[in-house]
Amino acid sequence: MALMNDQTSLSLGPAEPDGSRVLPSDLQADRLLRLVHWTSAASRHLRRRLADVAEGLGLSDTELLVVWLCSGGGRVQVDLAGAIGISPAQMSGMVERLRARGLVAMHRQAMDRRRQIWRTSAAGQALLSKAAQHLSALAASVGSGISESEQQTVQALCERLAEAVTIHARRSASKAAGDHQDGQRVSKEAA
Repeated sequence: MALMNDQTSLSLGPAEPDGSRVLPSDLQADRLLRLVHWTSAASRHLRRRLADVAEGLGLSDTELLVVWLCSGGGRVQVDLAGAIGISPAQMSGMVERLRARGLVAMHRQAMDRRRQIWRTSAAGQALLSKAAQHLSALAASVGSGISESEQQTVQALCERLAEAVTIHARRSASKAAGDHQDGQRVSKEAA
């Protein structure tokens, strides 16, 4: 596959040194790789800056995000793990550490007592307020290069991208599970 570098245009003209044309499937792959690269680069840079703020509060960037995610209506532990991108077991340890520090509290739903909802405590809200002061400076520095309107557009597009990728992953997992079950059934029938 003839992938393009950052300076190569997306035209179907002679983009390669040997004069070969980039095929449409190569363009799709290149576009996806660019998307992965640039969203990852932006995320890495933002997370480093967030880590600097969180460190001043005695937290990791991930812990600060969890406290923030638990504000408002709270979150179920497995949803927190998915939102952060860590295993449920890792999230279990993290929310327990945050609970021990008084930053989050566990609540049970009245209708389903087994379901644990983690919510930001008053101390956690105070910590988020303190973090907001520092994050405002970061937001201002980001705002000097990309307008508030552009930031909102990027956020909305990233949300849609995350949803689309999640839906595709679920479909793929469901199909793989179905294929696996079909293969097991065929094996049993052949035996």
